[in-house]
Amino acid sequence: MDSVYVPSTIRRLIAHAIDQVVRLIFYIPFLKPFFLLIFTDDQVPVSFFTLALLFLIPAIYEFIFLVVMQATPGKWFMGLKVVPFSNPKEALDWRQCVLRPLTERLTFFFSWALYALAFFRYDRTHLADWVAETRVVQFKPRVTRAQIRWITGSLLVFLYVYEGLVSSAAVLRVMDWQNKRVDLRDIVATEYMEDMTDYMPEPEE
Repeated sequence: MDSVYVPSTIRRLIAHAIDQVVRLIFYIPFLKPFFLLIFTDDQVPVSFFTLALLFLIPAIYEFIFLVVMQATPGKWFMGLKVVPFSNPKEALDWRQCVLRPLTERLTFFFSWALYALAFFRYDRTHLADWVAETRVVQFKPRVTRAQIRWITGSLLVFLYVYEGLVSSAAVLRVMDWQNKRVDLRDIVATEYMEDMTDYMPEPEE
């Protein structure tokens, strides 16, 4: 394997944007509730099981491509790869392919604070990397060396943790725990969805 380098933020942002588009394919089985949500004013009840599947689609998406090629389509297109932290020449094992995307689902509670932690590291690893013992690399040298961003990192972690806790609480409040169902329209109407529209994520995944 060629020498590896800490990936640039712009590469990761573009990779994330590409993955956001490609990931839509995985939502095709759930077109009906989204169709009703957009084109009707009716309630759109979904079971907790369906909601869990929707919530896990990003993790399933990443898991599949980590197993197949150690990179999501966006990362692959931008020349990035997820490798074991201790030895980038080795392939990821199944545990790493599971733990990394599952840990990233904690964004439900902490928003993008998980990724903002990367600003405190020269290697730009974050919580999911620490749990899975992975890191993202590129194979072309950076123009500039990665720097620790104490002020930026601290500000983003604080703001995203606050946003995540407030928004997740709003979602949990609209759940019908007795019947194990939720109206998808209620979730869209929560402060959570409004916040996610207002704050564009800056992933350091």
